[in-house]
Amino acid sequence: MLCQPDAKRGCGGCCADFDQPRDGLERVFLSRKEAFDAQVRGEDDLLLFRKKTDLVEKGFRRCRFLAFLDNENETIGCLLHPGRTENKGKDLRDFGFYEDCGFCASNFCASSKNLLKRDVTDKQFFLLIQEDTDWYDYSRLFSFYVDVNGTKGLFDIYAQFTRPIYEAILQRLSWMALQGKGFIQHYDALIRAIIRSVRPSSGSTTEQTGVPFQEIGEILADRKQAKAASAEIEKFVEAAKRGDVGRMANDA
Repeated sequence: MLCQPDAKRGCGGCCADFDQPRDGLERVFLSRKEAFDAQVRGEDDLLLFRKKTDLVEKGFRRCRFLAFLDNENETIGCLLHPGRTENKGKDLRDFGFYEDCGFCASNFCASSKNLLKRDVTDKQFFLLIQEDTDWYDYSRLFSFYVDVNGTKGLFDIYAQFTRPIYEAILQRLSWMALQGKGFIQHYDALIRAIIRSVRPSSGSTTEQTGVPFQEIGEILADRKQAKAASAEIEKFVEAAKRGDVGRMANDA
């Protein structure tokens, strides 16, 4: 399942607004975990916990029971899920945001459905970009609150605006050769390098808060600019072939 791929991550894209800064969500998830452990001793305490949390978190949308699950604060998940050891197999999600454990149990998120329909190239790209993510970046891949011109979730956004780039890379290189190489950081750097090369006067490449998806989309949609972009992609591919991973972003 995409929501719990391993013991070190977890996706909360359906349960929280991930179009918010990491540090704010981190504080909220830690606070919920600590409050839950201190206040909840049984089912009778769950409704009161939710009401108290509603008052404290007026600015936060969605479910109050998404929190860190582990002592290291690396994995997020549902405090009410039957798979949580402390719940002893009991499904308590009737107390959650959707107030229906049946809905939560049967819900197959739109991102999961969409990923299944994708072709091999898109699936290989997904395997690369999700590899180095933590709970925050992984959730943003699927969160419908992360939106660029109506395209929701970073995975779909990358596919919508940058597919010609990773398609060209994966035509030349095996996705397995790129695994474990911090691909997503280098890929984002490549996007910025393309914009710097094709549009030297652009100011968006100096912004470090996010990838300029709309601008790279415009470049790739223009035949002349897309041709110029291919030169930067070729540099990236050749650097990767040399195994010069540490300098791939600089070479791009």
